[in-house]
Amino acid sequence: AGMESKADYDEEAAIKAAIEASLREEIPGSNKPEETLKPAIGLVEYYRDRSSTDALLVSPTDFWYYNCMDEIDRGWGCTYRVMQTIFSNLQKRGRLKEKMPTLRRIQEVLSELPGYSKSIIGSKKWLEPPDANRFLTTYGVKSYDTKYDMKSREQHNKLIMDLEHFFQNVKAPVMVDDKMKTFGIAGISCADRKNVEVLVFDPHLHAKKSVNPSDFDDPKGTLDRVGWKKFDDHFKRKTWMVLFPMSIEYPSRGAQTSAMDDSADWELLEEDRSTSTCGRLCTIL
Repeated sequence: AGMESKADYDEEAAIKAAIEASLREEIPGSNKPEETLKPAIGLVEYYRDRSSTDALLVSPTDFWYYNCMDEIDRGWGCTYRVMQTIFSNLQKRGRLKEKMPTLRRIQEVLSELPGYSKSIIGSKKWLEPPDANRFLTTYGVKSYDTKYDMKSREQHNKLIMDLEHFFQNVKAPVMVDDKMKTFGIAGISCADRKNVEVLVFDPHLHAKKSVNPSDFDDPKGTLDRVGWKKFDDHFKRKTWMVLFPMSIEYPSRGAQTSAMDDSADWELLEEDRSTSTCGRLCTIL
C-alpha cells in the first residue's frame, strides 16, 4: 500500500472525532428499534441459491448489523458487527464454543490488552481491522490483516485473486475497511473477469425490525446495503484495510489476554488443505 501523508491522516482523524462527538450528543433512545433486533439467519444460503454456480461464498454465518440485541451502536459499531459475523461463522463450524461476545465484552477484552485502556469500556470507540485481529487472537484465532492501495492496478488485481483463493479454501467472512466504514465480504464471483462482483454484508442497516432473508425478495426494499456489488463500485480508489481469519488454536480456549503460545497446535480453517492459504497470502501480500 502507498504511504499516506500526515495531512490525510489528520483529516480522517478529525472527521472520526467529529462524528463520535455528535453521537455523544444524541438524545438517548432516539435510534432505538421497535423490537429487539436479531441477527439475520440463513442469508448465506439465501444468496447461494440465487447466485451463479461459479460464485464462491462463505460457509453459513449469521449476519450482525447495527443495533442487534438491544446494543445501540448506529454510527460507530460497524467493525464490532463484522467481528460478530466472523465469530458466528466460527461458531457454526464448531471452531468456537464460547457464546457470542457483546459489544461491551469486546471492549472489556481489548481493555486488558497493551495499547488500550479501561476508558474504552462503554464508549462509542471506533475499531479497525487491526483491533479485530487483536480481539480474535484472544480466542485463539490467527488472522492476517494487511492493506491494499486500490489506486494501484497491481494491488487491485491482487485483492481479487486473494479473495478468490481465500473463499475457495477458507470460506470465512473477510473484514474490509476504507478507514471510514467497515464491511463484511461473504463471497466473490469472477466468472466475468471484466465484471467481478463481491457479496457485501454491510452492517450499516438502520432497521426498525429484525432482518430476515425473505426481506431481500423486495427489490424496492431498503436493504440494498447487502447483496452482490460490482467490485470496482465497492472498492473505490483508496486504501483498504483487510482482515483474513486464517487459523485457530484447536480446541478453542476461550478469551484469554495472555500472549499466544506459538508451540500450540493450530488448525487451518481451510476445508481444502492441499494448499496453504496462509502461506500464499503471507508470500504475495
